[in-house]
Amino acid sequence: VKAEELAALVAHEIGDEAVKVGTPESAVAGVTPSVVVCPEDSAGVSRILRLASDHRLGVLPTGAGTKLEWGTSPPRIDLLLSLCRLDAVVAHRQGDLTATVQAGASLRSVNNLLQRQNQWLPLDTSHPDLATVGGIVATNDSGPRRHRYGAPRDLILGVTFVRADGEVASAGGIVVKNVAGYDLSKLFTGSFGSLGVILEATFKLAPLPLESRTVVAKGLDSVTVRKAVSAVTASQLVPSSLEVQGPPFSLLARFEGSQHASERQAVEVVDLWHRCGVNSSILTGSAEVECWRNHHDIVWGTVGDVCRIGLLQTDIPAILDKFSILLRRHGSDGCVAGRAGIGVLHARLGTDAGVSRLIVEELRSMLASSGGYVVLLRGTPELRANIDAWGPLGDAKRVMAAVKQQFDQDGILSPGQWPTEEI
Repeated sequence: VKAEELAALVAHEIGDEAVKVGTPESAVAGVTPSVVVCPEDSAGVSRILRLASDHRLGVLPTGAGTKLEWGTSPPRIDLLLSLCRLDAVVAHRQGDLTATVQAGASLRSVNNLLQRQNQWLPLDTSHPDLATVGGIVATNDSGPRRHRYGAPRDLILGVTFVRADGEVASAGGIVVKNVAGYDLSKLFTGSFGSLGVILEATFKLAPLPLESRTVVAKGLDSVTVRKAVSAVTASQLVPSSLEVQGPPFSLLARFEGSQHASERQAVEVVDLWHRCGVNSSILTGSAEVECWRNHHDIVWGTVGDVCRIGLLQTDIPAILDKFSILLRRHGSDGCVAGRAGIGVLHARLGTDAGVSRLIVEELRSMLASSGGYVVLLRGTPELRANIDAWGPLGDAKRVMAAVKQQFDQDGILSPGQWPTEEI
């Protein structure tokens, strides 16, 4: 079907104003969608999915597009389905500390609203000013505050989604409680839009902290990083973030809460790290804000391939040393930044696809025996054509294939993104 004919077919379902033919400007990883569609409500999304199911059309959901190029390049995009018009906070149950939010709402706008009641959704994802709730859930993207609050999968309570056949379904609930049966909310979190199109999600919230302090230590080697991190995790301190970045390596420990609590814990960390042979300083105000902005931008604010590394906390020093060696060997200006207290790192590899492939392969080989992983997030089409974005799946491959078959047997949702799909 030609793009113009497909656009007319879609417009018949939801109206001309919500449909346009795809252009190179709307391309994803070099693949231009045939049609871009932006329905105004959940009923429109349902009609689009029903049409796609009937005609076996590949559908790629999107919000702000900050994570569209993560993972595997799509083999085709018949319909680029934008949820930007579904951007409301449906309900804020402040007494229960929960909120239900539509998928197209940006995290920033949601928190601007919740903060009026001194509450917030404590996620700090990549591109936090633009990222939408649907994209955050679809990729399970999280940032430094994961150390205290967890990832989206830990905070989500319920989800409403459109199945591949166009039927609207819900799972989970709207309050914090244990529910018997399969937790589809958590299954959909991190599924990259491959199991259904998320319309709404309900989350646990947290009280808005009054004050913040960040302790920074610079010029560390990997052994000192291990000692300093272990000293914090073995203590009674409760940082909201405990991050490493480099090379050269630095540590950042953030404490949020009341003024007294944040000040006291920051001072205790300075003393704790001094006993580890580490000199550190405390940042507040604009200096602290700038510190965390730079921490985000060294990975996400600069061009280059990016991978996510999951590993045991005890393996972090070895991977930091290995990564430094690989950067020097290949002449790359990459860097790493991530959760030193839980073992989730993001590494910017550089802009040479061949070098990035070699680094990913060496890191995967190093982590294979301990159950770690290296997943390619952002990468050029050249790199993604020459490497498996997900890496070895092991025994999970058969289970994941069965899950995909159950939810999307025709493979129309986010084609190529599910790890077991053949491209």
